[in-house]
Amino acid sequence: MQRRKSLIFLLILVLAVGLITAGCGGGGEAEGEIEYPTKPITIIVPWNAGGDTDAIWRTVGKYLEKELGQTIVIQNIGGGSGAVGAQEALNAKPDGYTLLAGHDSIALSYVTEKTDFSYSDFAPIALMTSNPEIVATAAGSEFTSMEQVIAYAKEHPGELTFGASLGSTSHYTPAAIEAAAGIDFNIVGYEGTADRMTALLGGHINLGGVSIPAAKEYLEAGKMTLLGIASEERDPNLPDVPTLEEQGINVISRTNRGLFAPKDTPQEIIDIIRDALEKISQDPDFQADIEKLGTYVKFMGDDYAAWLEANQEEMAKVAKESGMIDDINQ
Repeated sequence: MQRRKSLIFLLILVLAVGLITAGCGGGGEAEGEIEYPTKPITIIVPWNAGGDTDAIWRTVGKYLEKELGQTIVIQNIGGGSGAVGAQEALNAKPDGYTLLAGHDSIALSYVTEKTDFSYSDFAPIALMTSNPEIVATAAGSEFTSMEQVIAYAKEHPGELTFGASLGSTSHYTPAAIEAAAGIDFNIVGYEGTADRMTALLGGHINLGGVSIPAAKEYLEAGKMTLLGIASEERDPNLPDVPTLEEQGINVISRTNRGLFAPKDTPQEIIDIIRDALEKISQDPDFQADIEKLGTYVKFMGDDYAAWLEANQEEMAKVAKESGMIDDINQ
């Protein structure tokens, strides 16, 4: 009898210990504790090395390494106006170790039917930088203002050539101008910025989009005329360049660069990266380094997903009104 009581007591003790252990383990999971990162993180830049996006994310990566304590590997995967690299990131394991340096081209490629995925197919982490687009022409061109460009385009529909990477942000700017001014350009496609700039400076196309640092360089060398900047106000780096709105063209066009993760990446990981990026964005040294590249820090975290949705709706409207899809399919 005594032996039986001892066995029952032992069983009760084992069960009690098991419940206590399970409770402790469950508490750790409930708190969502996660060990990240424990190895190098790859950021896919869906453009060739040497471009604006590449330079910006190599700068971000340098600061992110210090913040997260792990190596940041920038992997360039060009092609398809950013679509090839974006697809690679889309298919990556959702563990926080493969991320995408994306911008507006994700939405543009989708609304112009170049791809079957959009912002909503990723987990947005944060917006980091934003810079306005500038419309330029080669030095010696007959055009010195956007008013002249619009007047000529109305008299000669489809004659003026405008270089762009089809389905990307450089395509959105002329498309938005077409829709706002009621004109038609002849959009000429180039895969990258370097080819587009060569064609523009060589006089092979009439117009093209250019970034602030490139614009300053070409302007100082006497190789380029800047016709208008697609921002809300004049840029302090180029105070003599009027906005498009000043010239009667209601167009704001920016390249907005942010970081994305594959969908289903744990929220704890998204939060860790987002917090690190927010801290970096407030670093004066980082801000100075980014401005040297001709763009500006514009951090957005929790509101980024809603902003992306509105951004895509506006691009879909411009794509429909301007005939961007027809430009791509020609």
